[in-house]
Amino acid sequence: MKKSVLVVLVVLTFFATCLVNAQPMPMKNKRPPQGMMMHRMDLMKKLNLTEQQKDKIADLRISFQKKMVDLRADLKKNKLDLQGLKVKGDLNRDGVIAAVEKINKSRDAISLAVANHLLDVYQVLTPEQQKTWKEEAPLFKGMRQSMRRMMHNRMMN
Repeated sequence: MKKSVLVVLVVLTFFATCLVNAQPMPMKNKRPPQGMMMHRMDLMKKLNLTEQQKDKIADLRISFQKKMVDLRADLKKNKLDLQGLKVKGDLNRDGVIAAVEKINKSRDAISLAVANHLLDVYQVLTPEQQKTWKEEAPLFKGMRQSMRRMMHNRMMN
């Protein structure tokens, strides 16, 4: 009798421990900033932007984001065109090459848009802020990898 009560208590303790550990940790923010987002926030603080600069950069960002919607849509359409060739079984060399070239042109347009946006933001800064930007911002460092990651994440959603 005592053994069975002890076993039941051990089993209940085990399950109670599992349930407590399975609960998610409470967070004040739903999604804490990570990686590039955190770096960008730190950089913006270090730049000590004026209100006018913040407004100008916000306008540039909105314009850039609108442009990126169209560019990403073009890329996705071009990828779907290639996929359509595969599904139809119409895999002729000229068609596939043309589809791949359209995809590459879309990717190039995205890369150029990102570079132009970064340079537009850079031009809003004072010479002192530009110096901080050069020291702190990864400007084009690793941009290809981050663009690939970003595009992959966008296409998966």
